[in-house]
Amino acid sequence: MCLKFGDIVGGREKVCYTTGIETFGDKSMKDSVEQRNRIVRVVLAIGSALLAIAFVCLFAFLLGRDSELAEEQDFDTGWEISINGQRQHYTGTLPEYRFSDLQVGDVVVLTNTLPSDFQNEQTLTVLVYLSTIEAQVDGQEVYRYGQEYAEKNELVGSGYHFINLPTDAAGKQITITLEVREPGAFTNITTPVLSATKDVYRDLAHRHLSSAFIGVFLVLLGALMTLVSAVALCYSKVYLRLLYTGIFSFLMGIWSMCNMKTLEIFKVNLAANTLTEYLSLYLAPIAFILLVAETRKNMAAWRQQIVYAAAILLSMFAVMATVLQFMNIDHYPRVLGYFHLFAAVSLFLVLITGIDKGHKLDRSAKAMHAGIIILCISVGADLVRFNLQKYVMPDNEWLSVSVMPYGALFFILMLVVSYILYVYNIFVDEAEQEWLAERAYHDELCGTYNRTKCNEVFNELDEGNEEYALVNLDVNGLKLVNDTLGHAQGDLLLQEFAVILQTVFKNIGEVFRMGGDEFLVVVRQDQFPQIDQCLNRMVRMEKRRSGELSFVIDSAYGVAKSTECPNEKVQKVYMLADERMYEMKTKQKINRRLR
Repeated sequence: MCLKFGDIVGGREKVCYTTGIETFGDKSMKDSVEQRNRIVRVVLAIGSALLAIAFVCLFAFLLGRDSELAEEQDFDTGWEISINGQRQHYTGTLPEYRFSDLQVGDVVVLTNTLPSDFQNEQTLTVLVYLSTIEAQVDGQEVYRYGQEYAEKNELVGSGYHFINLPTDAAGKQITITLEVREPGAFTNITTPVLSATKDVYRDLAHRHLSSAFIGVFLVLLGALMTLVSAVALCYSKVYLRLLYTGIFSFLMGIWSMCNMKTLEIFKVNLAANTLTEYLSLYLAPIAFILLVAETRKNMAAWRQQIVYAAAILLSMFAVMATVLQFMNIDHYPRVLGYFHLFAAVSLFLVLITGIDKGHKLDRSAKAMHAGIIILCISVGADLVRFNLQKYVMPDNEWLSVSVMPYGALFFILMLVVSYILYVYNIFVDEAEQEWLAERAYHDELCGTYNRTKCNEVFNELDEGNEEYALVNLDVNGLKLVNDTLGHAQGDLLLQEFAVILQTVFKNIGEVFRMGGDEFLVVVRQDQFPQIDQCLNRMVRMEKRRSGELSFVIDSAYGVAKSTECPNEKVQKVYMLADERMYEMKTKQKINRRLR
């Protein structure tokens, strides 16, 4: 037998008695550990799935990077430009030409002579924004797109156009006619590229490898987190934060793939691609703001109201923009400027409500705030980049690359770290509270339930209709052991008796220490036949254990059933059991004198 007093577990004092059975300290802490282990297993499962996705995406990224690119040819010189029938006197490269103040209905005609040395089955790839396009080789139409959308006043879409050239097109004149369908549709045209038809989609994937990798990763990560959290929400609201994280990640991944036109690798329709791009862009900040609100449950009420007001503002904008889009009144691109304004104001409000110099952040909050700061910086940088590229430096290739997907990726990764820490802290706190609550109902010396718990059980029995039996027990000779061997041995006597009781009545009844040397066992009706067997076993264990110790373990007991006191409270049954216990105690004293 091993007795340990004042063991330190997790910075808290724990009473643990190792006496052959599971005691209060061990059991409650074991339950807490098991609960924490369950959540750790869930978190590890989610983390493992996310890592698997990351490695798959990374493998695809490295595989694509190491693949040999097919030969491409930039086709950016020698272009003649005409706007609404007026020829522009310009001799520079096509990407350097700036188109200003284009309005709906303006027609831009680009004319050039195809190289005379390219091989058969060539494709000319041109990136065009929000315009219809028609291509002719020596007056013969070879490609057209968007006219059917324009006739219905629908959104034409933006993206790459793959113009498959005739096999005899070398050295012939090519004419590309663009009709602008949205105000300020574009300010420049990126370099057209000639490449082998069979490699055109692979070449597109290589040109946008990093954005494709980030987009796919965010989409898969977001979809997984959204599905897992949606199911987990049925059990706990703690997973609401994970749900918002998953939705935001999914929307940002979709937007990234649409914005960089990598969805065209899968031959997605340009109009659908553009609709998806704008819709995901308009919805993503709402999920972000709701996520921030969920992480700031303890902030002042006025701050919460500001955050939710920002979410409502963006939600109303998204609804109105969508209504205008599908009623063909104003398409998504035409309200982009308003979105930039609303988004900037909303993010600013979210940031200032999060400033609290007097609040000490835990590790979860620090990770969350780091992600928010980086995301906001990337959003601000992307707004500057977008406007610089469109209105100031349209030919700058670096400005054509959005930095927001990278900021979103960092933000999502920090959210995952923050969420793991957040969930861990929650379940540790819950386990601690449960342990403390359980400890309040247990006797620290013996590990049994205490009188407080007994009173609760008595109240339950009084309110219910179930029959029960009470076994009242008293340890004999405690005062003699205290006086002759010391109080430490007296405590050991009580502990040994408690172990015996808990052993023989395990799964039969609930054991309570009522105070001093008095114990009580509550037995439910279906276990009545076991009572005498348990008491006989208790007597045998007392004798056997007494032979191993320096003192004798002996007790008196009395049993009373609720059926003996019909329509009476538990206290009456308890008094009857107590009387019978004292009757037995008196007989034991007489027998000892006769011996």
